[in-house]
Amino acid sequence: MTQVFEDHNRLVVLRSGLSQPDGALLRSVLESHGIHAFLSGEHVAGMNEGLWANLMVRAADYEDAQKALSNLAMMPSKAFPVRHDADGEELACLRCGSGRVHAFEGRVPTSLPFVKVMAERGQGWYHCLQCGSYYNDRRPRFSSLSIALMWGGTLALATLIGIWIINWIKWL
Repeated sequence: MTQVFEDHNRLVVLRSGLSQPDGALLRSVLESHGIHAFLSGEHVAGMNEGLWANLMVRAADYEDAQKALSNLAMMPSKAFPVRHDADGEELACLRCGSGRVHAFEGRVPTSLPFVKVMAERGQGWYHCLQCGSYYNDRRPRFSSLSIALMWGGTLALATLIGIWIINWIKWL
């Protein structure tokens, strides 16, 4: 799939959701091919295993960078059968770019406590066998902002109830 970009000096995401070591490795591969790469969130991704970085290149170098990374042993695509989505495009992991992706149904592991996500057939859930990530190719029902506001409101309410109980006990 060929990408067309208006501004060739603009940074575009080549791979997303990388750990700091994987991102640094891919950046060094690109720089060995003469392609300047930028790892956004590099230091944040190195602080915690659950935080990720994005590998970015200039829009003018996007096609060359895709070719340079297509031959890496850590992201094989020819050893496994190529799967296609409903539009006929080749499925690739959103996090590592691997072609080792299969449709998934069942319980999706999440990092949020008390949140259970069930993937059912036909909902567009995929599992990457290369990096182990789970993702949905459809637009999420809730944005992360609404979830953050919900948790913030819940914690604020719990705090207010706790303060009220402490003041009530002091009053007794």
